[in-house]
Amino acid sequence: MFSLAAQKAGFQAHANGEADGLGVVVNTNAGPTRVRTVDAAMRVARDHIGQFLAPASHGGVPWGLLVTVAEGSAAYGEWPLSGGTGAPSFQQTALARIRRRWHDHGPLSALENAMEIIRAYNGGSMRVRRAA
Repeated sequence: MFSLAAQKAGFQAHANGEADGLGVVVNTNAGPTRVRTVDAAMRVARDHIGQFLAPASHGGVPWGLLVTVAEGSAAYGEWPLSGGTGAPSFQQTALARIRRRWHDHGPLSALENAMEIIRAYNGGSMRVRRAA
């Protein structure tokens, strides 16, 4: 469904959400958390990565963030190998349009922009369908 990877001064944190038929499992450095909705999964991921990146918002600390959804990836800050493609068809995707809205250059605003990308590709507050 989605993946977030963050770097700060040589350290890394991650959060990824995967539907499992009963809801969404969010895997982070702290371990797995099962939730019922995509919106709840996004909150778990945002809180985990936000807590990790918060010290970098005061400046002087190199940081990077990478969000990955079905259509591709968007990088923020000093992410190595930022990925993505400059192809005209890619530039018209929701991922590219939402990423272009980010102008603040701070790690927490980058995380909020990444949450918009995840919401666009996963329906936000919709419940995950149970397996039949």
